[in-house]
Amino acid sequence: MKNIDNKTTLLSEVNLETLKNLIENHPVHIATVTKGNKPNLAVASDVKVLDNKTLLISNNEMIHTPDNILNNSNVVLTSFNEKWAGVRITGKAKYYTTGKYFDLCNELFNNDTTTPKGAIIISVNSIESLA
Repeated sequence: MKNIDNKTTLLSEVNLETLKNLIENHPVHIATVTKGNKPNLAVASDVKVLDNKTLLISNNEMIHTPDNILNNSNVVLTSFNEKWAGVRITGKAKYYTTGKYFDLCNELFNNDTTTPKGAIIISVNSIESLA
């Protein structure tokens, strides 16, 4: 661990499994950048930790995020619990509208209120713990 400031700690090893409850049971904010270099922020509630370094996010209602990911794969995500303890995750994203990840989104998240339009796969580069 490396202390960046008094409130943020860069975790020395990426391990999403230890953050599974936080990530899967709280809203996740995903920040992207448009082709015109404008920031975009979306919220996702259908998120699954696939392994220690990979996240699956279902695109149910995101409008700009898919195009932004296709243009620039760099993303930042945050998630916080009820006590405002959380994480900042940086990584590379890929967007799918067919194939195994899209099928997995439909299997996990398709219900009476949600129909996935696409699947976002995040390959995590770093995780910071936020106090």
